[in-house]
Amino acid sequence: MYFANPWGLLGLISLPVIAAIHLFQRRFPPLLVAGAHLWGAETRVQTAGRRRDRLPITATLLLELLAGLIFSLALAQPRFGELGSVSHLVVVLDDSASMSATPPGEVRFRDAAITRLAERVEEMDRDSRVTLIRSGLQPTLLGGRAALWDEARAVLADWQPRATKHDFQPAWDEAARIVGTNGQFLFLTDRIPEDTTALPRGMDMISAGRRLPNVAISTARWTFDSESGEGQLFLRIANRAGDMAKATLSAQASDQTILQQAIDVPANGSLPLEVAVPGGLGVLSVTIRADGDGLDVDNTVTLVEPKVRLLTVAVALPEDSTALRLTRRVLQAASDVQLGSSTDADLIIGSASSLPSLTTDQWWFGIGPLNDSAVIRNQAKDLIGPYLIEKQHPLMDGIVLGGVVWGGVQPTDLDLRPLVSAGRIPLLGQLAALTSTAFLMNIDLARSNIGESPDWPILMTNLLEQRRDELPGLRRWNYRLNEIVRFRAEPVADDAEGTTQELRLLQPSGDERPLIRDRNDLVEITRLDETGVYEVLDGDRIVGEFAVNFFDEEESSLTALAPGERQARVTTEATRLSIDDPYSWLMAIAILLLIGAILMDWYVLRPRGMGR
Repeated sequence: MYFANPWGLLGLISLPVIAAIHLFQRRFPPLLVAGAHLWGAETRVQTAGRRRDRLPITATLLLELLAGLIFSLALAQPRFGELGSVSHLVVVLDDSASMSATPPGEVRFRDAAITRLAERVEEMDRDSRVTLIRSGLQPTLLGGRAALWDEARAVLADWQPRATKHDFQPAWDEAARIVGTNGQFLFLTDRIPEDTTALPRGMDMISAGRRLPNVAISTARWTFDSESGEGQLFLRIANRAGDMAKATLSAQASDQTILQQAIDVPANGSLPLEVAVPGGLGVLSVTIRADGDGLDVDNTVTLVEPKVRLLTVAVALPEDSTALRLTRRVLQAASDVQLGSSTDADLIIGSASSLPSLTTDQWWFGIGPLNDSAVIRNQAKDLIGPYLIEKQHPLMDGIVLGGVVWGGVQPTDLDLRPLVSAGRIPLLGQLAALTSTAFLMNIDLARSNIGESPDWPILMTNLLEQRRDELPGLRRWNYRLNEIVRFRAEPVADDAEGTTQELRLLQPSGDERPLIRDRNDLVEITRLDETGVYEVLDGDRIVGEFAVNFFDEEESSLTALAPGERQARVTTEATRLSIDDPYSWLMAIAILLLIGAILMDWYVLRPRGMGR
């Protein structure tokens, strides 16, 4: 036995104090009684004053001593062995999709791992507690912390591992934080690495995996040609086995079968496929089937048909200019681009000598020369580099400017955030202090060879695509698991005061969660850990839908899985968890006894009626 609060034993000092009080008698005042001569010896009184007498063993003394003892022990909180603790098993669950693999005629690796866990719990004490931690990009508790085994087993029944390849270290760190530096925890997985020296010293590992063949759809992409009204489906089928796999590929949209064919996938290789599909299908489901396939999650992909995002461009450049000729050449090759007027255009490409009036949702790209005066144009400089390029800006993606002569550069006092510069001279930059987005190119294309280099079509294509991405609506319609979806929502109308305009995300499971838009109507969707079709809702209106699929070649490979165990490198006693239940009733009994002792003491000392 030990005491959780040893300082409470100081209350035992009250016991000798109570005894000392009872050792000394108190002198009572003289009491005159009529007929005292009839009492005889009873009329003798003791000498006045205080004196030490024999300790009277009375009921009130015993009750007061009992109350002091109970109160002191209650303060000290006695503990009797392991009465106040139970065994606590902390388990990290490998949430990788490979844990859902199934050998032919056997149970899934996930089920085999749960069986091994149940055997471990049966070896523990009765009423032992279990904490389940699911691995992932952000490890999470599965169920409640320190739950009874029956509760944990009910939670495990709904556990379906489907995550892509991820780092287990955050989940291990969370488990180590719970058990302490010298504690042990269990990791259930489907493979044990050959080098275990870098693993946590207090971690036991149980692997329920086994080497299996697997055929998977490793890549799927759907494009749509607005001119022909048809789509193109690109697929890559991977075979993670030592033998050639005979598989059946099918694609369906609603009740319509789009594709059904048998294919042979080479051993330890892949097979690319390209299939033309008609437009207007909406949602397409593609499935691959093969005998002996070990994993189901990578056999089916669901794709949402891409939508046409038409970009309206207005060109306001001088006729017969080099800039107009080079710009038209790029626009003619661009897809889903139409020419329009400056008032309705999403993007205006014009002369850098004058900035037009722009609305907040319009972009402008100005091409030099900055000043059309013949004198100033003759004084302009031609530069051959080197050039400083702001590579982090999406407009500069793929821009090299190798061997480019940047001709006709003029001095400027405009407030530019440079994207391309030579020394302190800005050559291409974004105009600051504007409510709209505007870029300016300090160049004279008639004196530059950039129009004949690959950088010119790349620059203009980046400009078109960046502007298209800023249009309201989804930018893409098919994503990977846990990929971030970003888009611009429709702006709230000026007459929509009093309405919430709340965006919601409807998940494939049927659950909903709110979406937050910033002051620029930008929306970012994270934590997409379910495969299937998601819908973005504005009230009851569907403003967009997209699909999320499992694409992970490393996780689809089951050839490295193997069963086994690995014991922790530290030898400690089982982790125990302190609980308050065994002491709550003991404390209640102690309080009741204390109250009872006080009441009995009052009963003994209560004043009694005088006889006549």
